[in-house]
Amino acid sequence: MKCKYCNAELEAGAVTCPGCGAEVESKQKLSGGKIALLVILSVVALAVIVALVMGGLNEGSVVKPTNNPSVPAANPTVPSDVPETILPVATIPADGNPDDVTCKGSYTVTDEALAAEADKVIATVGNLSLRNADLQIYYWMGFYNFLESYSSYAAYLGMDVTSPLDTQLSLDGSWTWQQYFLDGALNDWHSYAALAAKAEADGFEMEASYRDELASVPSSMLESALSMGFADANEMIQADFGPGANLESYVEFMRTYYTAMLYYGQQTEQIVLTEDQVAAYFNEHRADYEANGLTEETRLVDVRHILLQPTGGTAGENGQTVYSEEEWEACRAAAQAVLDEYLAGELTEDRFAALAGQYSTDPGSKDNGGLYTDVYVGQMVEPFEDWCFDETRATGDTGLVKTSYGYHVMYYVDSSLAWYDTAWNDLMGEMADQVVYDALEEYPMTVDYASIALGFVDFSSQN
Repeated sequence: MKCKYCNAELEAGAVTCPGCGAEVESKQKLSGGKIALLVILSVVALAVIVALVMGGLNEGSVVKPTNNPSVPAANPTVPSDVPETILPVATIPADGNPDDVTCKGSYTVTDEALAAEADKVIATVGNLSLRNADLQIYYWMGFYNFLESYSSYAAYLGMDVTSPLDTQLSLDGSWTWQQYFLDGALNDWHSYAALAAKAEADGFEMEASYRDELASVPSSMLESALSMGFADANEMIQADFGPGANLESYVEFMRTYYTAMLYYGQQTEQIVLTEDQVAAYFNEHRADYEANGLTEETRLVDVRHILLQPTGGTAGENGQTVYSEEEWEACRAAAQAVLDEYLAGELTEDRFAALAGQYSTDPGSKDNGGLYTDVYVGQMVEPFEDWCFDETRATGDTGLVKTSYGYHVMYYVDSSLAWYDTAWNDLMGEMADQVVYDALEEYPMTVDYASIALGFVDFSSQN
């Protein structure tokens, strides 16, 4: 085991570090399940906000921090020949630029030092300030959310969660992982604080239900803490976010987040796009769209189906099951019986969806009423697509289609021009993002990197 402050090797049972003299911490740290709970407390409470923000917006239009380009935009595909564990050999780097996250080679301090520096202001946005106590929440929340997305690839990305993050270089080779997560934490806070400041300047008022939700956070946290065996909420929070964090800083994190996201949702809901705007945007980006196979003639189809598969069969030479004509005919007859049942009753989409839930054997759509949305040419097997993209097709049309999977009882929902929906989503995303960019420009962030202090959370003992 290594000292969390100076990285010196510690002997088993050591009380103090031979390198720096710091007391060796022996208390059991919070388990992974308890870590997740703290994240869930904020995420679940904000589920309604997320729905509000995402309603009518394309994916990716929520508040985004400015990320170091070393982190991939999506889960990477790990080559099969890459070793399972790739760990960096870096040590704590020397102090660097005083005006960015390389200011200190390591921001980790002792528990006592962090507690003493907890109220020191290390960043400002407008009249809002970020203390070291508040920073712990943003820093570790960002780390936990990163692991939620990339835990399977942590070693491939060069991260060892059992070792101090200030001793490991991130993907770009110039920042440590600690510096990377610090940069993300500061940018996250800047985004939320700028939106919150903009909300205050615009006279935005949070609805009573959300104010009540915020007011209930202390009691909810206390209840959770006691149920987990902690003495109080502060002890639980510090187990996850370090000794500098406390209930006050957690509540402040929630308040800023609520204000920012609710205001963002209100502003983006007011964005109304005209057909002319969407068409102009498509024409402006026509070359890029067409390079990706999207033209003004490209259609997307919404369709429901009920799949019935033949039964019986024999093993063919290639190992695939082969069905006789009689078995295929029995399958067709069963599909026709389902279609006749639908045609004999109320001819609504909801009723067809109910029959899909009752009869379909397609695991990919059975539980949502047999629905496939935004089907494009080349996505499905040919007979299925031929029926969907028949130019005479109209809403409510039904029929039977045979494919290699079985017989499909079809219900045509609707179609749309792909170029319009795509351009609408892309333009809406840009305009929604602009709400954030405008706030960031109007309310810049100043940071005193030299005053930043980060605590230590030991993951090596967690289950």
